[in-house]
Amino acid sequence: MNTRNQLICAHTTPVIMLTTLIGLFLLPGWLPPPAPTLPPDAVVAMFTGNTRLRIGLELLMLSSPLFVGISVVIAAQLRRIEGPNHVMADLQLMASVLGVIAVELPAFCWLAISYRPGTPADVIMVFNDLSWFMIIGGVGTVIVQNLAVGICILNDGSGNHIYPRWLGFWSIWLALADLPGALIPFFQTGPFTWTGLLGFWLVVTAFFTWLVLFYVFTVIAINKQAKEG
Repeated sequence: MNTRNQLICAHTTPVIMLTTLIGLFLLPGWLPPPAPTLPPDAVVAMFTGNTRLRIGLELLMLSSPLFVGISVVIAAQLRRIEGPNHVMADLQLMASVLGVIAVELPAFCWLAISYRPGTPADVIMVFNDLSWFMIIGGVGTVIVQNLAVGICILNDGSGNHIYPRWLGFWSIWLALADLPGALIPFFQTGPFTWTGLLGFWLVVTAFFTWLVLFYVFTVIAINKQAKEG
């Protein structure tokens, strides 16, 4: 087993968490995100001559593929549970790749509407809406990944569990906690918007909670596997 390579991939997790915090939220000043009810002139001003925003989005675009790193290592550990026919491991890995695309595309859209001064306000509004729909509301890939991981862990019939059984239940619960994100295209005010308690805060908290938990327990599983030979 190549322990070093697995740990390298796993330890990209703190990097992607930090770059997402800085690139998506802190540099653009989007914590919480700008409200869907923001008037067009305010949205246009937000993307005009905003160098901090563009640097943040470029950082987000460049670093988001690192999410595949932890997903690859989780897949490697899940294959130890499933054996040769490791469908859940592969499913969660494919979902993670699609999840990266759901971050890359909004970053490119935001960069595009901030690229040329004088872009019509209606174009900026549509692409801004589309980007928030994808990056917060595109929870389908996250839900699939969480469910696949949770189901695989709960089906571990060995006496030497690679992940603790309770983590499987948590993964499934966190998948359900992401569901309100799917409702943000239907609301401009209230808790289900991309700034709301359920549409934003619950979804983002669930995602980062899952990421932290699986980073910690995947590193534990790698080190345990190395000791067992």
